[in-house]
Amino acid sequence: MSRMRLVVTFALGAILSAAPAAATIDPGTATTFWDAVGYPTIEPDFDDDQQTGIADSDIVGEAAHPAFYIQFDDAGTADPTDGWIAFRVRLGADTPPAGFSHFFGVGVDADLDGDLDIFLGVDNSGAADDVAIWDGGSGLNVSPNTTTLSNSPLSSDPVDSTPVTGNYDWSQVTAALDPTASDFDLDDDGNTDYFLSFVIPFADVVAAVGGGFDDATQVAYVIGTSNQSNALNNDLGGPDDSNLDGDLTWTQLGALTNPAAPIPEPGAALLWAVAVAGLARLRRS
Repeated sequence: MSRMRLVVTFALGAILSAAPAAATIDPGTATTFWDAVGYPTIEPDFDDDQQTGIADSDIVGEAAHPAFYIQFDDAGTADPTDGWIAFRVRLGADTPPAGFSHFFGVGVDADLDGDLDIFLGVDNSGAADDVAIWDGGSGLNVSPNTTTLSNSPLSSDPVDSTPVTGNYDWSQVTAALDPTASDFDLDDDGNTDYFLSFVIPFADVVAAVGGGFDDATQVAYVIGTSNQSNALNNDLGGPDDSNLDGDLTWTQLGALTNPAAPIPEPGAALLWAVAVAGLARLRRS
């Protein structure tokens, strides 16, 4: 067995032996535990293009500093419908009052037909702050101007910011939180960017989609912010919202992410972590 294979074998053994059989996702972990979600275009978002001019609803990102991440935990079982799924978006600032006080939604195209089937997100726009799932409203959901959300969520949980065990995190982007970053103010507005992260039980997503959906299903996403949980009309991930034709489809706008299964392939960050863990094990032996 070559030295590299020994490194990988030892590292995987260390990771698996330390990992619990079933564990929820910590939304406050560093980006090395997350997988960036790619777009068909190189630029994942344009700076300062939010409709309202409010910096903490401006999605920001570039090739070296992704705007959108996903993390999945299969609960350590063979069941393709359990576990947890988490999403992270990079926003331009934390403007007064402190904290995220808008709506961030992840529209899910669960059958890759171009329309959004359900919406997952954080609604901090009203009296109660919730992490929830919404069905699509009466609109066709194929473009910004045709997208609506149901008035009441299919399922919801109160926002819980408890470190490690909570379902929500709102944190300033730092070198500790984003170790590969070289820029912490992507829109150059003098305000450090923030990560908004949330976790949802995957079984709730499966129930909302139905029709044989599971953790191997290829899906695409549209992400966006708004001031209320009835549309995605403030800033979209991908297109330039300062010059947006809301009648164009998600595909025409470049707002649909590349298709992927909820369980992402291991990214470079994970492979790097495996190698480092393996080297550390070898040095101690």
